[in-house]
Amino acid sequence: MPTHSFTVESIIRQGQGACNEDALLLTPEAGVFGVIDGVSGLTPFRDAKGRTAGRIASELVASCFAGAGGADLERTTLEANARLRGEMERLQGRSEDAGSRWGAVHAVVRVDEDRVAWVQSGDCMVYAVYEDGVVRAVTRDSVESHDERALALWRREYPGEWERRARPPEVTEALRANRRRANRPGGYSVINGDDALARHLESGKLARSGLTHLLLVTDGIYPWREEHRSSPAEWVQAVIARGLETYVNDLEAFEQEDPECRIVQRFKRSDDKTGILLSF
Repeated sequence: MPTHSFTVESIIRQGQGACNEDALLLTPEAGVFGVIDGVSGLTPFRDAKGRTAGRIASELVASCFAGAGGADLERTTLEANARLRGEMERLQGRSEDAGSRWGAVHAVVRVDEDRVAWVQSGDCMVYAVYEDGVVRAVTRDSVESHDERALALWRREYPGEWERRARPPEVTEALRANRRRANRPGGYSVINGDDALARHLESGKLARSGLTHLLLVTDGIYPWREEHRSSPAEWVQAVIARGLETYVNDLEAFEQEDPECRIVQRFKRSDDKTGILLSF
């Protein structure tokens, strides 16, 4: 859709979970766009509408940004963080256990006349592409290294369980340990009601000069071809060349052909997928 001298392509697809825990933020009147990935606590929760904790969290964060009218993105994130804390306490009581907290990670941009403001947490990513072909990873995935250690433990120590996709208790405990790294030094940022988010949230601004594309994705959209896994720049260019819908269709077909997660090691056969491609 055309808006303010650029076009927007977006996609949101549910993965293998009971409900889609991603959320898509499209507010062209404010120039604000974002992808949000909900994170359920390790203790299962459903509300009266059947929503998981991750779904509640992602919807709440999207609602906060949609109602902020393009206000400061970092401040809006912290306001969403406080609101999520209140919602958790209202629905399941107060808990200081990081593993029990609900959460969401996000990547949100606001396109102004000359610059692009951005804010990010967790493993949602923003990539910028320029007229000279340079691809710039604007954000950093602060979750990946922790997930990789848990995946390596599962594959190395429990190959039989890995083949059966049965998660052993030691791997579950490794994931619990990862949750305790949320908003802590050496860990990762996440909107989970913890005031420490303010010390780990990342944000910034880009000049629009020479900018041709911005790509925002949740972690369900990833480079599955071997040549793209070793070259993120080539992967981003491939997504732009094929378009989000075609790329995600191809990715879902690949995941159907790799249900045991052998070619690309991952926790889920198919995660929720949300992406936005802005073309200037």
